[in-house]
Amino acid sequence: MKKIRVIVSTFGPLHLLKSAEILNKYVQVTVIQGWIPSWWNKWVLSIASNLVGRDLFKSFKRRTPDCLKGNNKSIGFAEFYLWACKLFKLQTPLKSSYNAACIYGWSSKRHIKNADVLHVRSGSGFCGAIEKARKKGIKVVVDHSIAHPMFMDKQLREEYTRNNVVFDLGMDNPFWTGIVSDCKKGDVVLVNSQFVKDTFVANGFAPEKIKVILLGVREDFFFLKKDYSIKDNTIKILFTGSFGFRKGAEYILKALAELHQEGFKYEFTCVGNSMSSTELIAKYNIKHINRVNTIPQEELKTYLATSDIYLFPSLCEGCASSGMEAMAAGMPVIATIESGLPIEDGVNGIIGRSKNVHDIKNAIKLLASDTRKRETLGLAAANKIATHYTWDNYAQNVFSLYNQLLNNPTK
Repeated sequence: MKKIRVIVSTFGPLHLLKSAEILNKYVQVTVIQGWIPSWWNKWVLSIASNLVGRDLFKSFKRRTPDCLKGNNKSIGFAEFYLWACKLFKLQTPLKSSYNAACIYGWSSKRHIKNADVLHVRSGSGFCGAIEKARKKGIKVVVDHSIAHPMFMDKQLREEYTRNNVVFDLGMDNPFWTGIVSDCKKGDVVLVNSQFVKDTFVANGFAPEKIKVILLGVREDFFFLKKDYSIKDNTIKILFTGSFGFRKGAEYILKALAELHQEGFKYEFTCVGNSMSSTELIAKYNIKHINRVNTIPQEELKTYLATSDIYLFPSLCEGCASSGMEAMAAGMPVIATIESGLPIEDGVNGIIGRSKNVHDIKNAIKLLASDTRKRETLGLAAANKIATHYTWDNYAQNVFSLYNQLLNNPTK
């Protein structure tokens, strides 16, 4: 049987590259993406690494998996433009992001041909890229991984304004207006949680147009946690990812400050980029906090295996990969509906109300006092991920979506 021909187009985050790599055994994949360094211009990457203060070679290596050799199309100018704008402050971040997306979308059109499906990240279909696919009879799957901008505006604008942070996630930003336009132009919109689907339906999208498929988790993260006892009567609380307002950082800090006043013994570890929250952390003067910069996945496993509680009361996500990894590891997770995580409250984790310090405190106290509950919830979470959310599960579900789209075009 002839394989379905799929073009994956993504400018920015790399989860769609991982998707393409996994899907490659089911379909014939061509990838369009940002800059792919060649033998003659790798020196640019050395300069960029020095400018940002970290080695970029490893992250760029992920753009060229062996299975995609010969089927990887590079659009470097859009990325160079974005870097130049950031480095030399040529434009505001809002304008440069929008312009870079336009450059990418326009440049990608020449590669959109000889395919059955265009699987495009929202924001990568600007300037006629999706229209080009539609004219050629190519079905379009728009991949979107966060809540509808109207929800983000309602949920986040006041948080950002109160903390003197520029809010750029609403529909007054042309970039996000363009993203919604991409979603409207697609045959289907593929989202990574039921929460995201609900925000799109609430803002006028037909439920049947929004398909939910959660991303997979690496199998070496499964069941990492073996010991659920608490050491030294001090509960170890873990957060991973970028620690900022959208992730619920302020509500975490408020809860921890109140727990400290009550004499509750804890140690809070934040693994990931927390630079944007330095002032916020200082404001709440948290005594027992460890800030760990972004680390390799292998090192992250140790934190997941040795911490007692995973805390992720995000205000708005798609479905956080960091939370999925914590569930896979077997950690008892405290989260919100807005985290997008596949948690059933009281069954494989604890769901609290958004922006609610009281719920965070109560959940921490509950888990700290009950070893059996920590273990029961943690093991249920790990089983949930291992059973339903492997990368192979993801690939099979997306492959099924492609078949449905091609064989039942009205659905």
